Amino acid sequence: MIRFANIVSALFGSCSLVAVSAQADKLEFFESKIRPAFIEHCYSCHSVESGKSKGGLYLDSKAAWQIGGESGPAIIPGKPDESLIIKAITRSGVIPEMPPKSHLSELEISHFRIWIQDGAIDPRDGVPPVHEKETIDIEKGRQFWSFQPRKTFQGKRSIDSFIDPQSSPALADKLVRRLYLDLIGLPPTPEERNEFLRQHQKTSPEAAINSLIEQLLTRPEFGEKWARHWLDIARYADSNGGDFNLTFPESWRYRNYVIDAFNSDMPYDQFLREQIAGDLLPYSSSEQRNRQLIATGYLMVSPKMLTERNKPKMHLDIADEQVDTIGRSVMGLTLGCARCHDHKFDPIPTADYYALTGILHSTRTAEGILMNNVNVTGWIETDMALSEEDQARLEAHEAKVEALEADIAKLEIEVKDMAPNADGIVVDDVDAEKSGPWRESTYRPNHIGKHYLAVDNGKGPYSISWKAQLPKPGKYDLRVSFGGGSGLTKSAPYYVRHTEGETRLVINQIVKPPIQELWYSMGVFTFGKTAEVRLAGETAKGPVIADAIQLVPVEDLETLANASDISPLTRLNSLRSALKKLKEKAIKIPKAMAAKDHANERLGDLHIRIRGEAKNLGAKVHRGFLQVASTEGTSIADIPDGESGRLQLAEWLTQPDHPLTSRVMVNRIWQQLFGKGIVTTSDNFGIRGEKPSHPELLDYLAGSLIDNGWSVKSLIQKIVLSKTYQQSAQSGSETDPDNRLLRHQNRRPVPAETIRDSMLSIAGELDRGRKESVVEQLGMYAIATSGKRDASLARTGELRQRSIYMPIVRGAVPPSLAVFDFPNPDLVTGRRSITTVPAQALFMMNSPFVQEMAGIVSQKVIAERRPMEEIIHQLYLEILIREPDGDDQSMAVGYLSELMSNQGKSLQEATASFAQILFSSTEFRFIE
Repeated sequence: MIRFANIVSALFGSCSLVAVSAQADKLEFFESKIRPAFIEHCYSCHSVESGKSKGGLYLDSKAAWQIGGESGPAIIPGKPDESLIIKAITRSGVIPEMPPKSHLSELEISHFRIWIQDGAIDPRDGVPPVHEKETIDIEKGRQFWSFQPRKTFQGKRSIDSFIDPQSSPALADKLVRRLYLDLIGLPPTPEERNEFLRQHQKTSPEAAINSLIEQLLTRPEFGEKWARHWLDIARYADSNGGDFNLTFPESWRYRNYVIDAFNSDMPYDQFLREQIAGDLLPYSSSEQRNRQLIATGYLMVSPKMLTERNKPKMHLDIADEQVDTIGRSVMGLTLGCARCHDHKFDPIPTADYYALTGILHSTRTAEGILMNNVNVTGWIETDMALSEEDQARLEAHEAKVEALEADIAKLEIEVKDMAPNADGIVVDDVDAEKSGPWRESTYRPNHIGKHYLAVDNGKGPYSISWKAQLPKPGKYDLRVSFGGGSGLTKSAPYYVRHTEGETRLVINQIVKPPIQELWYSMGVFTFGKTAEVRLAGETAKGPVIADAIQLVPVEDLETLANASDISPLTRLNSLRSALKKLKEKAIKIPKAMAAKDHANERLGDLHIRIRGEAKNLGAKVHRGFLQVASTEGTSIADIPDGESGRLQLAEWLTQPDHPLTSRVMVNRIWQQLFGKGIVTTSDNFGIRGEKPSHPELLDYLAGSLIDNGWSVKSLIQKIVLSKTYQQSAQSGSETDPDNRLLRHQNRRPVPAETIRDSMLSIAGELDRGRKESVVEQLGMYAIATSGKRDASLARTGELRQRSIYMPIVRGAVPPSLAVFDFPNPDLVTGRRSITTVPAQALFMMNSPFVQEMAGIVSQKVIAERRPMEEIIHQLYLEILIREPDGDDQSMAVGYLSELMSNQGKSLQEATASFAQILFSSTEFRFIE
């Protein structure tokens, strides 16, 4: 026993020595291979000594890499392929590539793999500094003015009670022009101006103003004017832009939906619900369903990187853009800033961002492929509902098509097997002797058997020989089948061997075979026991067709001629023709660019993406809303299984007590009527935005909007009826240079669309008709990938429709709009830039469009052969909506006289030049 114990002890001692030796080898490997690599490549960005820990990661101690950074532990001992450090140094694309400015050698990478696989032995002591992550104090964030509940007011209040306007009312001339341009985006005609002035003097200013406002709010031009402001916010365009600029053939439906919504005074809360979740809302008619589907175009019309090969990243980018759009347009918040980290300024943690993004990521907007290219993603278009009458017509039509297609399918089988059942003796190409470049084809339907043969133009030599065994010698009608039709050879050389020798025949294969649309008779020949026909040539002069031959005894010809049966091929061709015509009469089911919930693995809660990177997953967050804009405990959405949560999002946004939605919208409306909002940063109600100049007025208007059923027209009417709005426009004072106190009305630049539409209207050239697609002539590509543009994009000056119906192609906005600060349709634009640049003056001086409008106006005012003073008077009424004063008259007379007497211009030319001057004037281009 003692000897056995000594042996066991020796064995265990030996094993222990081996283990110690192995441990020593691993430690030596770390010291010789790994520590130097850490020092050389990693410490400069990830060590206590450097004072840097990019991504929150230190790599200068074992404890540091065990804790890891923002993405979690950097090393998992024994599992190199799961270790983030290996993913970084191999530049896998899953996480940021490290080192950023250099590459580890393949040998160094293999050393790291071996080290991790062997357990990642690391003798380095030390504890990394503890950086407590600064968390956002939501309750403190709620103390900021825009997140606080709206203030309510008791008793009768008015806009003027908050402002106390100091300036006198605007002159009637100025006010009528202001109201027309602000409410319908078109100037009054001289007759409309005169009628307003008459009522203004005869009854009272108040009655005249009330009557005019009510009339303008009911005109269809109101929706066309005010829809454009929302389309700026909704980043509307008629093409995709980005990497693959394709047309949006159905986007016009969303544009017209917005116009109709403003004209019908759709409640703003309903307007929002339909745009965010219209496809999920209940409906009672096909019209309502279609309207709600079209409304979700709000989510669809953004630019997308359609050729992005990393599809998970593409879908995240699309959802990010939609979240950012909803944030800016509805809540006045820059939510996109929280994609990579907690918002730097506003109380919006990254978790809140991904709670919202999970809702949009669960929504289908871009899906499938385009042009059979797996790298090009398409977008969703949904069939719209038909009326009961159209649905019945569609079903009846589809039944006819199905019946006809069934008949055709039966006949195709019959025709395919025609050869054995054909009259006379038939020899098909499969039984012929062939040589040369023949190919099989079924392109032409009238042929025998499964196919026919063809030799392409310019190829050869070619030859095919049919031999037939005849039941008895005699005379036979020899026929050939070659389909016929355009594009074939006109000189197919046939050789017929018969009892009297050989005959050469040249056949024009373009001719349609007259016998059963299949056979062409080559004539009657006398044959013995066999017949041979050969088609041969050196070079095909046009495509040559070879199918079959048929020999019919002459005594049978009369019987066949009197037969009443129509050949199956003739019937087949007749049915195919009928089917084509029937399909041309089909009811086209209209489509809409409409969002739809996912029904696959993309439906559901989303993982936080660390640093915003698609594959760098953090914790999963429940779909929901902003904590700071919700009452405590209500930010997590109650979303039924199988739904994205858009419906719940729409309901949350439109709750009357939501602190942002109503405030943001009333501020936008105020901005359109005063040139700037109560909050001047209309797309940013966050900490970096401006505070309201009149916070109580903002809350009063927001409450008024809600109390009046979210009626936009009622709010606009309330504002334009106020003395504050009707004040005269003046320059800012020294004490209030920006007119923040609104002691007078602001002098504002006329929007780009109103400048163009006004010139067209004054010239009598404006096409007031409603438009549908304005890019259908472009085809699939709005702008080709080569950069080449369709010629029509350079001729937008020839268009006469209202500017809201102009083609807004990303990358090719019409110059008449772009030069006057039309916004970039890629972006949410609540407030347009205001510039005064030489290009604007040059456009008004040199544009053929402006020159043409001025010429038409001049022809109109001189048509009645008026005196020069009356012509000038009429031009001022038409263009500036006022009468000229004495100085205006004298300067205009001098200008016209100079052009006619010293420069030899005609009255029409001189008047056109003066009209162009008035169009170019500051007075025309500003609202006072």
